Amino acid sequence: MFKYFRAGLFFFIIFSTTFSSAKESKSYFPFLAEEALNRGYVLPKPIGINFIYVDMTQDVKVESLKLKGDIILSPFLKPISLEKIITVTAKDTVSSIQNKIVKTDIWLFPFLNIYGLLGETKGYSKTKIDISLNKPVITNADFKLDYDGITYGVGTTIVGGVGNIFIATDVNYTRTSLNIIDGNIDALIISPKLGYNFNFSSFKNSIWIGGMYQEISQTLKGNIADVINMPIPIRNGKFEIKEKAASPWNTVIGFRSEINTNYEIMTEIGFGTKESIALALGYRF
Repeated sequence: MFKYFRAGLFFFIIFSTTFSSAKESKSYFPFLAEEALNRGYVLPKPIGINFIYVDMTQDVKVESLKLKGDIILSPFLKPISLEKIITVTAKDTVSSIQNKIVKTDIWLFPFLNIYGLLGETKGYSKTKIDISLNKPVITNADFKLDYDGITYGVGTTIVGGVGNIFIATDVNYTRTSLNIIDGNIDALIISPKLGYNFNFSSFKNSIWIGGMYQEISQTLKGNIADVINMPIPIRNGKFEIKEKAASPWNTVIGFRSEINTNYEIMTEIGFGTKESIALALGYRF
């Protein structure tokens, strides 16, 4: 369920700085800037800071869900292993996340940008489950995980183009630590895009269409008490979920506008099995 809040992190990449125009910088970066300028390319200022907000909802496929622990009926009786006597069936699963992220980047070369990010993740993941003994004892119950945590990571964007048409591929790796999950959650996400640069009035703009690929299969573990109220007390109650993306691909469309050589705004919308919106304000120097 949680892996998709990471997908939300991917949208911070969405070229909030990729094609902003700027005067030639006195910085040492990017390398090979003079060669690019001599060929007629207009380069952005080398260093950027972006403030990004992402809201995303996504379908998740649960492959298995286990509840572990001991049932204590009496201090005089031997504990009963929960896992041995019940069967858990997972149904529909929906994940919703909100990310607030600060991203800093630098152009090492005119075609290569690298960046780091740090942000806050909040959201929930909700699964309908049935719990059965010899017959159902809990039906259509909410197995809901309300979570928050810190996300950090690194990434790179490779760009190229002819005239006003550009292509870009972004790759990023993030790690998130959540308050109700044992361990960390890692994600590797790849996003290719095709776009067009154009001027409108005094603003320089870019539009694009592309996709996001995120094939993740993982096991998440935590405390039962954090996600569901059991009708009987469970000692050392733990849950274990194996899950993967309902679909690894979704489609994105985006727009960026340069306010001036320092400031720009960006928005990107994702649709398909992942529905999302990302907003960003960027500053370059």
